[in-house]
Amino acid sequence: MSPTVAGTRTRVWTRRLRRPGVLAFVAIAGAGLALRLVVLHSAMGVLDSDEAVVGLMATGFQHGHFRAMYWGQSYGGTIEQALVAVVFSIAGVSTTALKVVPIAGQALAAVLTWRVGLRVATRRVAAVAGGLVWLWPGVYVWWSTKERGFYEACLCLSLAVVLLALQITQPQRLARRAERLRWVVLGLCAGVGFWESPQILYVLLPVAGWLIVFHRRRCVGVLVAVPAFVVGALPWIVWNAANRWKGLHAQPAPVPGGYGSHLRTFAKAGLPTVLGLRTAYTQAWLAPRWHRELYALALVIVAAGMLRLGRRAAVVLVVLVAFPFVHAAFPSSGYVGEGRYLYFLLPWMALAVAAAARRVIPALAVAALAVTVSVAGLVDMRGTTSPFVAGAVLPRDLAPLEAALRAHGVTRAWADYWIAYRVTFETRARIIVAPTTDDRYPAYAAAVRAASAPADVFLAGTRTAVAFAAGLEGRGIAATRFTTGPWVVFVPARPLAPMEVAGASP
Repeated sequence: MSPTVAGTRTRVWTRRLRRPGVLAFVAIAGAGLALRLVVLHSAMGVLDSDEAVVGLMATGFQHGHFRAMYWGQSYGGTIEQALVAVVFSIAGVSTTALKVVPIAGQALAAVLTWRVGLRVATRRVAAVAGGLVWLWPGVYVWWSTKERGFYEACLCLSLAVVLLALQITQPQRLARRAERLRWVVLGLCAGVGFWESPQILYVLLPVAGWLIVFHRRRCVGVLVAVPAFVVGALPWIVWNAANRWKGLHAQPAPVPGGYGSHLRTFAKAGLPTVLGLRTAYTQAWLAPRWHRELYALALVIVAAGMLRLGRRAAVVLVVLVAFPFVHAAFPSSGYVGEGRYLYFLLPWMALAVAAAARRVIPALAVAALAVTVSVAGLVDMRGTTSPFVAGAVLPRDLAPLEAALRAHGVTRAWADYWIAYRVTFETRARIIVAPTTDDRYPAYAAAVRAASAPADVFLAGTRTAVAFAAGLEGRGIAATRFTTGPWVVFVPARPLAPMEVAGASP
């Protein structure tokens, strides 16, 4: 290549990179990444046992131990565990590698939102909506750094279903073969999504209703979509057939309340959390003095955006309107403090907000406002995301405990759930700690029971530690005891699990 040609190409690429749209994309992508890096290097980014379970499952995948369902549950597919296993194989097993997958999943959800937006709105609205999914609200910026097993994959699959439905029903009629292929892929995405989480029904049911009402003639494609759905959901079907169809039984409701109560909770707490106006867990308003006015303004903005989207975006409007009513039918929907069961509303809310801002607020100004709200939410969340163990906040760093266990030759132990799987993952299962409650993987508990001298781990001074010490004394069991920082570890002369002592296990 001659120097003249190379110089010309360089100038062309330089001009392209200086375009406002490219600069805006770089700024938004960089801001979202920066927010996540800040979260990851703060107490909010610390690994917890829910994430450790995914990491342990992924390491099992690396050794050929495949599972169709998330440990200890009758729902929750394992696509993300497989993806984490791939990342581990490339980058090695680490907390950072584990968290790459949900962050990448959120980025993909932003891209899919943009792609959906291009079919139902203007390019600007589509771009702003994708940016909002990446930047806002703070609770979901944080959530995208937590590997919870199946939420990110299911969100992306739900967006793919809508995108495919829009492609099938587009005004420019597809060739019959191409349309049939899209129906097959739609059914496959829906089936895989259902395997991942039944929460895909939040989107799947409204989309199905939209297709039946507005595009009935195209629905002949269901004849190929249904078999594809079955293929996608096959891991769920096979697992449930072997386990008495546990997945069809409603999970216990985390909080009491029926359908009407769930709707009220959605309106009072759930929707403001999605909008970034209330803080996860504490449910404190970001602006307590003006919360009513700000919430009313936010609802007006969403309503205006829905009107601006218009008939072309009917599928988005149907999802937005139907979401609260489908959501309220789920037993778990009464729990909105963390926002996990409202996550599937985010892309559609982002499209409505982006449409409302069209021709009113510049795109970068919308992004800046989103970042401001997210930062305020993340600041408010400080100190609220760390698990509690027997009423005490779990220390951020478990390395001193792990080092002490190794120094004393402890390879098997009992501990609270929020300690157990994290220690097991961080030590690469060289130390297996089984949980005293919420046992997700019985093989670990069996390994600890089979040990000749398993230890019992507690946070010093907690009621469970005091109760266990009293239990040892009451039974006349001698024990080696050592402390390290806030931790106290007992190694009884004969095995004694905390569950066997009243008050020693939550």
